[in-house]
Amino acid sequence: MIQDADDLISDLDRLVGEVPGKPYPIYLEIFPFEKGKSSQISLEFLKPEGGAPYRLQIYLRLGRGSSFEQKQFERVILQMLVMERSLRSLPEGESVERVEVRPWLLDGLAEAIQWKNGKGDRRMYSSLMESGGWIEVEDLVDRAAIAGLDVLSRELFRASSGALVMALLAQNQGAKSLAEFLGKVAVFEGEQMILLRAHFPQANLGPKGLERWWMLQVAALSEKKLSEAMTIPETDERLSGILELHLKNENEEAFRVSLGSWRQVAGLQSQEERIESIRPANDLLAHLSFRCFPTFRPVIAGYLKILSDVADGKTEEVEEMIRNLEEFRTAEVERHQKLVDLMDWYHLSSVRKESGEFEDYLKMQKNLRKGNEFGKDPLHQYLDKVQKVFEKPK
Repeated sequence: MIQDADDLISDLDRLVGEVPGKPYPIYLEIFPFEKGKSSQISLEFLKPEGGAPYRLQIYLRLGRGSSFEQKQFERVILQMLVMERSLRSLPEGESVERVEVRPWLLDGLAEAIQWKNGKGDRRMYSSLMESGGWIEVEDLVDRAAIAGLDVLSRELFRASSGALVMALLAQNQGAKSLAEFLGKVAVFEGEQMILLRAHFPQANLGPKGLERWWMLQVAALSEKKLSEAMTIPETDERLSGILELHLKNENEEAFRVSLGSWRQVAGLQSQEERIESIRPANDLLAHLSFRCFPTFRPVIAGYLKILSDVADGKTEEVEEMIRNLEEFRTAEVERHQKLVDLMDWYHLSSVRKESGEFEDYLKMQKNLRKGNEFGKDPLHQYLDKVQKVFEKPK
């Protein structure tokens, strides 16, 4: 536990820099397992009396088998570290009655540390971009508790907090500004948005300035690395979205058509117009070739050849090439689905231990079967009589 705490201290120092001054000790008191009591972690802040220093206290009751909640432990340690930084930054002779660290800051710092250590998970940020389900910055910062959130809302809150902290770090002198912010946030008695804007004035471009910075960070975190290959369905879906030709009508208004309408481009008199029509799809295909599923690289090469032929006016084999590539894509997607089905079958047929995940389903099935037994209550008896009145005689 001490090693985990020491690693977290080092991670926070690497993220925002070390804080000067004499540190306050953090006390960890461990209680043994008691029958009927699960693992539990709590913290306490004790105000100094008679010239004594602040006391930051963590109470940890071990669960069965001397176990404890690792993530909860790390969160409490991180909360204590932020509190300790703010207390250490107080002017000489000044004291405070209470300290508080909002949930967004704890989630945001934990996420930033994960990404700093190369362990960030991009999937939730990708979902945020696709669904637009992010939480507005002011709502995020003002929220004082997260205990009542369901699993999905909790994950959205964590990802939104991480994006906000990393957006702040990405700005000019971001780590230094965040370190100064951490030196005041736990003892600050006003609105946190005021303190946030005071330490990050460059983000305050207007009422929605900070939110724009934050949304750009969400977009950056959702991007896959060039070395991260897409799956077969992802590649095929992406291909369907980028195989479009760009044209203009007689009023010079831009519109798009699918690759199947290539004859509209081939019929243009000017080669420059044909090249401009295929250029967006050509560029997107070249970009996709870095991350597509490996078996689709020849497909992308084929589509690039089609675009080049259409631009050059060599269209004798275009229709046949499009048909062949579509057949290959369809067969590839079907092969992928068969492989997924095979893996599911293997997993299900090789299970040696019951997980208990179907217990709720079995209970629901049992309750549904009981539905036919409700006929004895007065309401069902009345409805049965009414139904007989309106039933047509045989």
